[in-house]
Amino acid sequence: MIRQITIYVFFISWVMLIFSCKKPVEYDFDLVRKRLEKTEYNSPEWWAILDGIIRKYPDQPYAYYRKGRALIQEDKLDKGLAYLEKAARLDPYTYANYFGYINLTKLENYEVAIQYFQTAIEYKNHIDLVVPGSAYERIGIAYKEMENYEKSISTFDRYIHQFGEDGVDLYTFMYRGIAKTNIGDFEGALQDFDTIIGKWEKCPEAYYRKGIIYHKKGDNSLACKQFKKALLYQNYIRGNPSGKYIDQLYVTDIEQMFDLTCE
Repeated sequence: MIRQITIYVFFISWVMLIFSCKKPVEYDFDLVRKRLEKTEYNSPEWWAILDGIIRKYPDQPYAYYRKGRALIQEDKLDKGLAYLEKAARLDPYTYANYFGYINLTKLENYEVAIQYFQTAIEYKNHIDLVVPGSAYERIGIAYKEMENYEKSISTFDRYIHQFGEDGVDLYTFMYRGIAKTNIGDFEGALQDFDTIIGKWEKCPEAYYRKGIIYHKKGDNSLACKQFKKALLYQNYIRGNPSGKYIDQLYVTDIEQMFDLTCE
């Protein structure tokens, strides 16, 4: 009897040793992504997969990002932000810029946004992999929204100098021009808007912003011409299906200024 118990204990110990030495299943990003793609988005199963991945691989950022983004789309900002922040802390190279973007656009939490944009730059990935946009440009936008126009302009200046006029987003000149308009540098602003038109003549925002300046200067004749151009190219107004851009232009804005200046 004692011999049988000894053999049984030895067998159990041997089995436990085998399982303890077994390597855990490695995290497979492609497999995780494919599992989610094959599951109906936002279904109970989809959420369960995310929660299971987070429990099993708490140091992997992708599931936190997907869950956080989905929660924000459901207007559950506090919960969503917590998951996105976790993703940004685990993988700042990929998600710091995006988390800053959410703070910039959703919360208007500009100082936190700037911190994460700077983190993205420090990790040498200033391009957002989720919602395309440069961390440099977004820092300038954040300062503009804080009404620190001089800091905004100097940030845009450094960005354009570093990457060249053809190496930055076209709307960088738009935001810099708006900041210049707000400090009364109308000529500098007009140059920025003309830079855009020189690169893309159908940009309605550039014509609209030029019209605003001419109206401010008291030249409604020139202003009217710009608003007519903006209306001509209204189908090219920059839009975002998931929300609105900062300084979003609407056709009603153009029509209002057209009626005011084209009497």
